[in-house]
Amino acid sequence: MTLSRRSLLAGSLGGVTAAALTACGSEVTNPVAGQSAAVPTEPTTITWWCHRLTDRRNGELAPLLIAAFERRHPQIRVRLLKAPSDTDTNRATLTTQIASGSHSPDVFLGDVVWPGQFAYNSLALPLDPYVPQGHWKKYPKPLIDACSAAGGVYALPFFIDESFLYYRKDLLAKHGLRVPRSWEELAHTATKVRRSGDVGHGFVWQGSVYEGMTVNFTEFLADAGGSVIGPDGTSVTVAGSAGTRALSFMRELVASKVSPSAVTTYIEQDTLDAFISGRSLFLRNWAYAWGASNAEGTRTAGRVGVVPRPGFEGREGSEHSGLGGWSVFVNPHTRELGGALAFARFLSEEGQQVLLRESSYIPALTSALNSRAARQLGSPVLDNARTLELVARPSGTPYYPKVSKALYTGANSAVGGSAAVEESLSAMEAGVRAALKGAVL
Repeated sequence: MTLSRRSLLAGSLGGVTAAALTACGSEVTNPVAGQSAAVPTEPTTITWWCHRLTDRRNGELAPLLIAAFERRHPQIRVRLLKAPSDTDTNRATLTTQIASGSHSPDVFLGDVVWPGQFAYNSLALPLDPYVPQGHWKKYPKPLIDACSAAGGVYALPFFIDESFLYYRKDLLAKHGLRVPRSWEELAHTATKVRRSGDVGHGFVWQGSVYEGMTVNFTEFLADAGGSVIGPDGTSVTVAGSAGTRALSFMRELVASKVSPSAVTTYIEQDTLDAFISGRSLFLRNWAYAWGASNAEGTRTAGRVGVVPRPGFEGREGSEHSGLGGWSVFVNPHTRELGGALAFARFLSEEGQQVLLRESSYIPALTSALNSRAARQLGSPVLDNARTLELVARPSGTPYYPKVSKALYTGANSAVGGSAAVEESLSAMEAGVRAALKGAVL
């Protein structure tokens, strides 16, 4: 499918008479292709494409969400389609199905960086016509920005993921050291404890040639006051002073042995393994690492603390986190528009309480994250999540995979020492510019 196909779809939406209809208690408008967007009153079955989601007992979360929805809408049945756990395989399978015109799945979960690719290729339904004015203000602005492309919003937020700094509180106490308040202090603390022989590594993070490196680099870039794309939304600003500070520090972590040289091959599981085996003092990872590092039988159980990532000296307190998570999309070819919209909005609204009650995922709905029920859980991850400034990747382009490749390839080269920092930043900036123009194969 092409951009012109997307324009034709938008045109068909605009040509339908608006109707004030209700879904999950709110107004929606403009039924697609002549379909009603109202919640169906007759028995209806929709399909939901969803990878494995776990509850607090490591069981299946999806059936709990479906059961809660079907109690709310007994006339709508939801049939679960199990998606591949590998994100790239998941995306490739979906794009093939939807591009062929398949009406199934009606609703699907997608990574937070998918909207640009799916919007420009007519693989997701534009959702602005189906929600009341002001609806998107219920969620963090960076998250809605990430769900947006081509002038509209193409996904409903489901859950977000945020990164944190995990640390061995027992080892800091042993050496009379506080939790670092800046990256420079972390490097000093890590070096001191590593030289004592209590750990082999000071700090582990994700530096391999993949998406995780893009997230880590954009976080450090934000810590230094920079961004991949400038405030005008079009200029590429990687190779500025902030980029130099960020990438130089990442390189120095390895050069000074605060981080092992193998960090340039590490993905999330590698870093978690190094931490819970007792080999590292500090860990940068996503929310799931809290439960994993405190699991019964691990060397770190009961010995782990978690705080927001620190900032650079002179910029402490910025508390940035890369924006991760999954959102809810509606198939533009669905034959059950009303049922699909009702379920998609349920996951993004009422279903947020199910997330809180039954899982460890961070709700996307701001009121759910700030609710009394959330605070009563006493989760340090949720408590810290409320304070973080989310850093979205520049994914509102159909060429985002190439944008990301330019970033993680250049950053990995600099961190590994195969290219100079300034050389890598120049290559990254040139690569991002080319990718945004669609000039990269």
